[in-house]
Amino acid sequence: MLMKGLSVAAAAVVVAAGVAAWHAEQHPHAPAQAAASAQGAKPAGTVTVYAALTQQNAQALAQAFEAYDPAARVQMVTTGTGALVTRLESEAKAHAIGADMVLLADPTAADTLAAQGILSREKPSAASHLPSADQGANWVGAYVFHDVIVYHKGMSLPVPRSWRDLTNAAYKGEVEIGDPSYSGTTMAFVGMMETRYGWNYFETLKQNGAAVQSSVKTVADDVASGKVDVGMTNDSAAFTLVKQESPIGVVWPQDGAIVVPGPLAFVKGHETPVAKAFANWLLSPAGQKVVASVGLSPVLGASPTVPKGASLTQVPWAQLERDRANILREFAQIFR
Repeated sequence: MLMKGLSVAAAAVVVAAGVAAWHAEQHPHAPAQAAASAQGAKPAGTVTVYAALTQQNAQALAQAFEAYDPAARVQMVTTGTGALVTRLESEAKAHAIGADMVLLADPTAADTLAAQGILSREKPSAASHLPSADQGANWVGAYVFHDVIVYHKGMSLPVPRSWRDLTNAAYKGEVEIGDPSYSGTTMAFVGMMETRYGWNYFETLKQNGAAVQSSVKTVADDVASGKVDVGMTNDSAAFTLVKQESPIGVVWPQDGAIVVPGPLAFVKGHETPVAKAFANWLLSPAGQKVVASVGLSPVLGASPTVPKGASLTQVPWAQLERDRANILREFAQIFR
């Protein structure tokens, strides 16, 4: 909403100035941070993280790091990957980026931001022990999501066993999926289903009355409440509901749960000591233990959610990044 008498461009400048001022207030001790880091002390100050996580999970990570480094504060800004990309692009144009680092749910989104010069090429020092499959040119995987199927335990329908099953007429009007323009993990789901089954897969879902929700968390919540019987979500969202003893079941599809690294990256020019400290802590055994405790699969160690023998699908991220714009366009046309 713009103030009366201001053009869109002028309003953007006003907003950008406000963001810049807020960010400066959050980082008043950058020189002191650098000095503390040089002396080997835990750095003081605030790191602002744009995170494609639930508020609950984001705060769990923030509070655990603040307990580790009492002089640090973590400001989490949470929403979907697509919304974060749009926000960063707008802030970059206004020369007023509010984030020091990002935690996304889609490697193609990280690559898109990197191509625009928004992300730094610097990586956390702790990334040296991660496999190359969990890294991009400008990002490292901090944890891993898996796209899975969830169902309401009280439903009368048969439990689906594969992604293909969701197109069966038996589930007409009872399926929800995420929106790839908002949800990073849904981007991987749409890309892999199109590669494997073609756009006919989504055309059939649409004909059967499948509904699209922005967030896969909303999908999981709707299944748990009984609003719909079946949905596509990720294991983190499902794990939270299972812990709450919600009437929700999780299916690891026979045709492969989709593996989605959660990219961590520094914003270019914002590689502060406290940002580096948070990133390295997140990749440490202590940080990965917290990651596992909230239902995210750690990049190091065993996952609390993935069952033994589960079929997993690896995504060709370079190809998906090239096809990203077309995938978003085709999906939007089908579900318009």
